[in-house]
Amino acid sequence: MTDLDQRINQTLRERAEGSVDTGRLLAVAVVRGRQRVRRRRRAAGLALGVVAVLGLGVVTDPAGLVDSGPDVVVPGPGLPADDVVSVVPPRADDVPGAAARPDLLGADPQLLHFGFSSDGFRYLSWSVQSGVEMARLDVDGHTVTLELSASAEALPLRAPGLPALVPELITEGVFDGSVSHAPGPYGVTVWLRHWQPAPGVYARATAIADDERELLEVASALRLDQAHRCGGPLRLTTLPAGAQVTRCEVTVAPFPAAFGAALTVTGSSPGGIQVELQYAIGIAGSRTVGNREVNGKPAHIDKQTGELELLGFPKAHLTANFGWPAQGYTEADAATVLGGAQVAEHLDRPTTW
Repeated sequence: MTDLDQRINQTLRERAEGSVDTGRLLAVAVVRGRQRVRRRRRAAGLALGVVAVLGLGVVTDPAGLVDSGPDVVVPGPGLPADDVVSVVPPRADDVPGAAARPDLLGADPQLLHFGFSSDGFRYLSWSVQSGVEMARLDVDGHTVTLELSASAEALPLRAPGLPALVPELITEGVFDGSVSHAPGPYGVTVWLRHWQPAPGVYARATAIADDERELLEVASALRLDQAHRCGGPLRLTTLPAGAQVTRCEVTVAPFPAAFGAALTVTGSSPGGIQVELQYAIGIAGSRTVGNREVNGKPAHIDKQTGELELLGFPKAHLTANFGWPAQGYTEADAATVLGGAQVAEHLDRPTTW
């Protein structure tokens, strides 16, 4: 579970309207063994050894593995699997893709320099940080994690799609297109591939599945002639002097039930400002009166946590955390960031992002 997943999960539990119906919030299932669940709408009733995290519906099993089963279902709170809506990062048509400018991969955390031609894939999340652009995809009920970078060295030693209990398959990728596999927990198989889809582009993909088919499907559908905006419905247009956006992560697995976008702003000061937009159908949004103003708009500051929230977003919370554990910035810096934040008018309509 990523930090953003945990924050969305906490928000849903703390600020949901009414009581929590645990039956309706059963969002995921991890199947122990090799048998695949052919259709996601049938998988929810066939779970073995399930631990459901309420709210967002993040996958976890007794070993604490995220998305570690061979078949993962993420329908979201109270929604059957077939009601989950596919969300694609908004296009950035004025930005070249990785094929034309491989050096841009990971250089701007607010941009993704790739896409996919297949309508059969569903984004679970995407991110840019530390020179690596990443997407987690639902491919026929299996989760495939794809990473792209401008150099082999930029990729972290451990692929993020590998379960914690699986030893390293390859510590230094050869990037020749070969596929490696190893036994995973509960009898599943973990697959890993390194390749170069274009000159100067280094790719790595992982999957937990019966075979390597999903890895090859993602590779064949990969498009390097397009670009997308990482922040989804959120853009930051004003930053403190000397600061820049250094990390972006968007989680859309259970959309339209919920989604979250997180941007990290850092500069010469230690720490940084964590900006998060959290949306959920169950958020009451009861706070309407703030104790601060940001560009004439009501805001609320929590001095104990160092979190400034800009109010006025139905079923959503836009916050900037400048306190613990990210030290070095002030309330004025957070107000600068939120004052220039641009949020899509219709958060429940990805086509307007």
